[in-house]
Amino acid sequence: MRSVFRVILLLISALALIECKSHQENPTSVVAENPSALRLNYDVVYYTGGHSVLLNSGRLFARGLFYECKISDTNSSFENFRASSYTEDNSNDFRQLVSETDQSKFNSRQFQYFPMGENSRATVFSGCAKGSGAEKCYVRWEWQKEAFIFVFETQLENKKGLGTAELGKEFHDFVSRGIKAF
Repeated sequence: MRSVFRVILLLISALALIECKSHQENPTSVVAENPSALRLNYDVVYYTGGHSVLLNSGRLFARGLFYECKISDTNSSFENFRASSYTEDNSNDFRQLVSETDQSKFNSRQFQYFPMGENSRATVFSGCAKGSGAEKCYVRWEWQKEAFIFVFETQLENKKGLGTAELGKEFHDFVSRGIKAF
């Protein structure tokens, strides 16, 4: 009787495993996530307000994370962003969306500083380059809290014709309204 029970249990287990497939085994069944929050580390969260579709995410170095999102808010000047967190000891290894060499080629570049909580400030770099067609721009928002550095970056076509200072301020407002430290 025990052997019959074991055989039946083995068959049921085998059927369950056959029916259960992960998203990695069947990538066509993956549904894009629309997260309300992105956890950047143990005490910093970015609330998306449900206006971001998660495209990719993963680990960055030993304790860092990254998220690549598409912005679904039609009122935003930005189409996508990448949010990253990493520690000071990995700062030399962190790669920005646009290399520093390419950033130096921008026709207009600007650094801005905005106050954040706990006597800190966010640094925003924005730069644009005219090419064939629309002006291409890059905006990077950085903030350090203790040993962690948080970076939000985006690349865009400047369809509204905003200056680098206006783009930087708008991106700061976009990021800072969602970032919360506990």
